[in-house]
Amino acid sequence: MSVYRIDEVLVRDKFVNVDSVAKILEEEVSSVVRNYLSCPNDAVVRFKKVGDKFVFNIEIVADRIKPFGKTL
Repeated sequence: MSVYRIDEVLVRDKFVNVDSVAKILEEEVSSVVRNYLSCPNDAVVRFKKVGDKFVFNIEIVADRIKPFGKTL
């Protein structure tokens, strides 16, 4: 099996259940974003397949940006 073929199989295995990947991304992104923004809801991750690629869109609604760090 060629290196290209192994790489292709590994990539496909990761995206067997793209809905699960999107859900995990929602949880992870929401956790990080809450350090910087005041959000009434979790992030929403949508995806679509374009050719042999996946395009992910992340939507975040924020009430305000939290103050953090030093400003220049």
